[in-house]
Amino acid sequence: MNILFFQNCISPHQMPYIQYLHTSAEVNDVLVIVSEVDMAARKLMGWNSSASMLVKGVRFLINPSTNEIINLFEQYDYTDTWCMFSGINSFAMVSDCFKKSLSYHLHRGVITEPPLIYNHPLWQHALRFALKDWCYVRYVDKLFVMGDAFLSYYRFWSKRWKVIPFVYCTEWRERSLVVHVEKSDKLKVLYVGSLSHRKNVQLLFKAIAKLSLKEQQQLKLGLVGDGECMAELRALLQSEKIWAEVVFYGMQPMSQVPVFMQQYDVLCLPSLHDGWGAVINEALTLGLYVICSDHCGARYLIQHDGGKNGQVFRNNDTESLKSALEYCLFCKKEICTTIDERIDWARHHIHGKVVARYFIDNLKV
Repeated sequence: MNILFFQNCISPHQMPYIQYLHTSAEVNDVLVIVSEVDMAARKLMGWNSSASMLVKGVRFLINPSTNEIINLFEQYDYTDTWCMFSGINSFAMVSDCFKKSLSYHLHRGVITEPPLIYNHPLWQHALRFALKDWCYVRYVDKLFVMGDAFLSYYRFWSKRWKVIPFVYCTEWRERSLVVHVEKSDKLKVLYVGSLSHRKNVQLLFKAIAKLSLKEQQQLKLGLVGDGECMAELRALLQSEKIWAEVVFYGMQPMSQVPVFMQQYDVLCLPSLHDGWGAVINEALTLGLYVICSDHCGARYLIQHDGGKNGQVFRNNDTESLKSALEYCLFCKKEICTTIDERIDWARHHIHGKVVARYFIDNLKV
């Protein structure tokens, strides 16, 4: 088969599996067609997706002309070709390519995050879908949706397409023996991401404030990132009388995130909504225990494992997060001695090779 990906930009959370597709005997060509290499906002955050273009076995087409797209479809027409679109009407170039593909005999699939219900309730997303996307559902064979929270929502719209739970994945990182890990009796909890209202780091501060004085003194919190809530978080340190050790690292290069992670025991992602939350993938590949809100798509990675990889707490619920922190404090020794078990789990479940195999298998059935 041939697989063509139509995306708004090169996705650092899809390239780690896309780069392995060509290693399968069932796959001939793999192409990634994008309107731009990197979005400006991602560049400001330290992303460098152009590095992903160095992989072997994948061809890239950047900002293609109409003729280039038509030639592409004509080249692969009447063959075993899958065109995978990042949404139907989410991005201008992707939408245009999707509609042009309807004139050709190709298999079509969509890869999507679930509805962003942080700014708009689900009924508004449903209304938009009904008005803009539903008429195209009959042309889509497979829908790969991140996580499993919205499978029934997408299946409601049609029996025509097959809805498949999917995952983002990240570049595999091995723990480094040269990274200095400070020995400490404290439980070290890390947050990585923007300090925005949607990420809801304030909840983490409020949950820590509810711990006993002794528990707080056994805790170190590190925050990697910057954003609109920085001043509010610093004020909370004073108003909530937090006695835990808190370190603001500010914005850091993406290449340094694994270094910070290896110095901590637990990753916390308290987002009010995250379509996925790839930082959870990064943490698990490096052996961290993870606690996240039930509004993070990547909770899919930890909610069915019996608590070995982490815990899911109720969205925006201070007491629920407090309980998760108390559990981590109580089980600190076990968390610190099961790092290799989580790395082994990640290697067998979210490594790019594994996700590529899962992707191909679901295209075949």
